[in-house]
Amino acid sequence: MIVFVFGTTGELIKLAPVMRRLEDAGEHCFCISTHQQASQILPLCEELGLRPPDLVLWGGFRGSDLSKNWEIPFWLALLTARFLRHLPQLFALVRGQVTRGLLVVHGDTMTTVVGAVMGRLLHLPVAHIEAGLRSHDWRHPFPEELNRRIVARIADVHYAPSAAAVDNLARARGEVLSTGANTVRDSLDLVPDTPPFEDERYDRLTDVPFGLVSIHRFELLANEERLRGLLEVLREEADRIPLLFIDHPVTAAKLESLGLTRFFDEDRFVRVPRLPYGRFVNLLRRSSFLVTDSGGSQEECSYLNHPCLVHRLATERDEGLGTNVVLSRFDLSAVRRFLDDPDRYRSPNPVGDASPSDCIVADIRRRIRRA
Repeated sequence: MIVFVFGTTGELIKLAPVMRRLEDAGEHCFCISTHQQASQILPLCEELGLRPPDLVLWGGFRGSDLSKNWEIPFWLALLTARFLRHLPQLFALVRGQVTRGLLVVHGDTMTTVVGAVMGRLLHLPVAHIEAGLRSHDWRHPFPEELNRRIVARIADVHYAPSAAAVDNLARARGEVLSTGANTVRDSLDLVPDTPPFEDERYDRLTDVPFGLVSIHRFELLANEERLRGLLEVLREEADRIPLLFIDHPVTAAKLESLGLTRFFDEDRFVRVPRLPYGRFVNLLRRSSFLVTDSGGSQEECSYLNHPCLVHRLATERDEGLGTNVVLSRFDLSAVRRFLDDPDRYRSPNPVGDASPSDCIVADIRRRIRRA
């Protein structure tokens, strides 16, 4: 039996092509959600063609997505209590299978660490997808860098998406396998070509060339000077090309609290609602460039050959760097240079045709073959 543990949209998006291939091959997958992003998991399952989780351990913080650091200890405590309550049931389920078991986690979230520990408690080998990413600075990004290092010490199988990730796992316990690329490459193939917006009020915004902005990370939102400086530069750019600003709830709350909504208007620098994954990808495809602080969006732009400015101090991901992706290191002059001519950052994707999800599925099926 294959147990998947996830709790965020980023994890689920990148696990989806693996889970769908395994289900199509007739393998039984038991899915556990920590509901770290409680409001988004079930709609995303439906969008990606996945069935709902078999077990939901807890509903975020009071039923909402975790959005503040102080909420995490409460979530962890309730999650632990719920897991221990279900432990006998899970033990019986694992022992009742005729195939070898494996527990799969993804990425670098708190759920990744929790899931890996669950695997140990259930006496299941732990497989880590998107293993080996490193910024080599535990402070940036925090706590993701620490989470990855912790899971590297727990996992038995490490699916590394790049040669650099493989090298970073040279001293890791267990077996390291290169998948050649990130599974988000296969996730993009699950997205049909549909209009980005359901609300016709926003349709007119995509009739002309436009740029897209998506920021939501704590390290940027928590620094008012950095956030204000970025908005000032983007406001200037919006006089040349319209910008659509994705209104992530945590970002919207910060803009309101700091009085920064004055930078936006209804024509040039426009706030638009956060979109489901497929609609966001289609909006990204239609845009001229992306300014973001998301590592996941960096990867998507790399595989889409799309100009992308990553506004962070450091990134643990090497996709696109030096070709279509620019890392700003919070330097506003780097932002301005990128915005001067984003098209010069278009370049062919060097990754071949092999599917990373196919590679992972073949290895998982080999490991759980019937005794």
